[in-house]
Amino acid sequence: MEVASTLQVNFAGVSMPNPFMLSSAPPTTNVEMVARCFEAGWGGAVLKTLAYTLSQAQNVNPRITAVRSADDQIIGFTNFELGSPKHIEKWAQDTRWLKERFPEHGVWVSLLHTEGLVESQWREVTRMFDQAGADGFELNFSCSHGMAESGGGATVGGNEEAIKMVTTWVREETRKPVMPKLPAIVQDIPGKARAAQSAGADAIASINTLNSLPGVDIHTFVPYPSVDGGSAFQGLSGAAVKPVALRTVAQIAGAVDIPVSGIGGIYNWRDAVEFILCGASSLQVCSAVMHHGYRIINDLTAGLLNYMEEMGFATISDFCGKALPNIHRHNDLSRAYKLYSSPDPDKCVGCGRCAAVCADSAYSAIHLDEDRRAIVDKEKCDGCGLCRGICPAHAISMQRK
Repeated sequence: MEVASTLQVNFAGVSMPNPFMLSSAPPTTNVEMVARCFEAGWGGAVLKTLAYTLSQAQNVNPRITAVRSADDQIIGFTNFELGSPKHIEKWAQDTRWLKERFPEHGVWVSLLHTEGLVESQWREVTRMFDQAGADGFELNFSCSHGMAESGGGATVGGNEEAIKMVTTWVREETRKPVMPKLPAIVQDIPGKARAAQSAGADAIASINTLNSLPGVDIHTFVPYPSVDGGSAFQGLSGAAVKPVALRTVAQIAGAVDIPVSGIGGIYNWRDAVEFILCGASSLQVCSAVMHHGYRIINDLTAGLLNYMEEMGFATISDFCGKALPNIHRHNDLSRAYKLYSSPDPDKCVGCGRCAAVCADSAYSAIHLDEDRRAIVDKEKCDGCGLCRGICPAHAISMQRK
């Protein structure tokens, strides 16, 4: 019997036509952009992080750099963009307009870019956007650049007491969902998530960008991008951060019993499925949009829906978190499970890469025969899997000893 699958979600009390949201980033810079994303089919959006005063969100030029692999493929972006350069009063008007025009879509506001943690400012802005009709509040405890330097962002996300304090301020001013956004690179991320829940959070979002430096001009000695002869540390996003994001989402989902919004390297529907399996029940996207535009929502929704129908899942909740029982402590993994690498001679292209890396980085268990086909010494092979990972022809599988 076929299952009628739906992408409709109710995330922390906010109903959306699908779980895909634009994250608080350049793709949600203004109300016109958010309106276009909804028209394109996105389920929700988190508005660009609000700055209490415009002096706190003065951006530099340039501020976004594409990070490329050795074969010149874009694998991410770095940026040191700050909060929105628009007045909060204008954003409140725009929020009201968005909800009037797109009542079926989720509109979240991102709080708050300030100099230090000023309680009155957090409370004031929460009340303002509660009255403007925002569906929920994402608390930016995770910005890895700029905000962190002024005592906000990831500085808050690394301190459980600060997380509880600011979450409580916002919680006391609204009945709308409150969702702290936590950074990846902190000690005890499960403890940080539990601190947020104890202070009244309705959901947790993670991750944000990772503090980084994209490269250095070897002739001028200035890191990229050069801003009038200087640069600064920047937030890394995109496909490069996905493994870190999956780990963080899984840890948070296993530590709290409130929903998780997964962020970090979601480029296609398979990425989306992996985040859901690790416990995310909504999905935020930025870098893929910066790379391809809003139109990718069609591939994301079609691919996810096809997967659900193929697997017999009616709703997102049917498979949310299904990977969590299979994530164990390292010490609990079986040492009796022994494998060896097994090249497929019909697929092997004779490049010799596996033999070279096995000799120089593993166990010298592979050599090439006279036809340049990979041959494995099962006794020497330790089953590490390096050769399988680097084979350009995907010709190597792992077999039980």
